[in-house]
Amino acid sequence: MQTIVANREDFFPIGGCPIALRTIQGDARVQHRGDLTDLRHTHDFAELIIITNGGGLHWINGVTYPVSAGDIFLIQGNTEHYFQERHDLGMYNIMFDDFYLKGHLQSLRSLPGFNAFFLFEPTYRRRHKFKSRLHVSPDSMLPLKNLLHLMTSEIRNANPGYDLVLLAKVLEIFVLLSREYSKIRDPRVRSLYRLGEVISRLENGFRETWTIQKISKIAAMAPSTLLPVFKRVTGYSPIDYLLHVRLSKAAEILLKTDRSISDIASECGFPDSNYFSRQFRKHYNCSPREYRQV
Repeated sequence: MQTIVANREDFFPIGGCPIALRTIQGDARVQHRGDLTDLRHTHDFAELIIITNGGGLHWINGVTYPVSAGDIFLIQGNTEHYFQERHDLGMYNIMFDDFYLKGHLQSLRSLPGFNAFFLFEPTYRRRHKFKSRLHVSPDSMLPLKNLLHLMTSEIRNANPGYDLVLLAKVLEIFVLLSREYSKIRDPRVRSLYRLGEVISRLENGFRETWTIQKISKIAAMAPSTLLPVFKRVTGYSPIDYLLHVRLSKAAEILLKTDRSISDIASECGFPDSNYFSRQFRKHYNCSPREYRQV
């Protein structure tokens, strides 16, 4: 079967809102513009799939997984997937461009449940045979459905500011799902939660002194196991990720205050202001003072 590349304009009009919502009800084909539910496809944006009723078989990167009402999972960008079978399937698909939501998604990384569900679960999906997915009860699905109905209404009416309402509702959904994921007691999910907690602790405690041994203890993994997993998901080693967080915080303070470079360096976990300046230039291609003047 040939893999189709989804057309972004079918979901995100040029210059339009970077969030889209589509629904599928029943087994009829092509229920909306650009509908590729039954065709193997890929796209460069992320897709959150929420199964509300029925079920089916969902093929993801060469592996088929059974899904049913209550299952919620993320399809990351550039992932091949489609439904091999649908049985009275009802679902919502939230598509979002994570480039445009980057700042908001970065804030959500302070939540271990968000990191575990949105970052690590897709990476471990094949190894865990989809057992670390999120599955919510009918009671937990109710507030989620309410938010989805509000999003549907906003999209239909397209009143001024509807894109901001969609953003607010999507972030609320992300927080809700992060909290639900943190409640799961399955050992596979708890292992992902501990990895998510590493990111959360680095984000919230960037001023602290960290070692790879301390980080490995939080993850309950040997450094040799943690390092490749962490880098595969984030693009950084844990120590480099910490450096990235510290520099980002420093850049924010530089633009918002007139505090001295040495004070900002110390505030962001750099006891040596010269080292801070060297790392800042390497990361931003300019000195802290030059960055402040731009």
